[in-house]
Amino acid sequence: MRRFSSKEERRRIVASVVDPAVFGNAENIGLENHLNVFHNNKEPLSKALAKGLAVFLNSTAIDDNFRRFSGHTQVNAADLKLIKYPSRKALIELGKWADKQGELTQDMIDEKVERIAEYKRSLKAFHGAGKRIA
Repeated sequence: MRRFSSKEERRRIVASVVDPAVFGNAENIGLENHLNVFHNNKEPLSKALAKGLAVFLNSTAIDDNFRRFSGHTQVNAADLKLIKYPSRKALIELGKWADKQGELTQDMIDEKVERIAEYKRSLKAFHGAGKRIA
């Protein structure tokens, strides 16, 4: 994920997945400091999780929300930690969905991420329905 964008750019959050096969049998790779790298305890993410995470982060809702709470063009790791992410399972399912779609449009991404958010809201409402109001 890119750490910097210019004021003129349409998006602040730009995420992509790097396929490790591109690097052949390299034991280590070096990355410049203009990137934020997601990992699982310094191990790679599964392909489906990485793809789902990239799709989620590339949604208009995430970009708009980031612009609301951050007035700068830099995306720090601390900023990324403040984002409310779907569950790991939901991100994996999102990644599998993205793989089946081929090339994704912004509308496809936004529609799918909104459906995940609606589902999450409905679950919260359902679980809260049985709570006693004092």
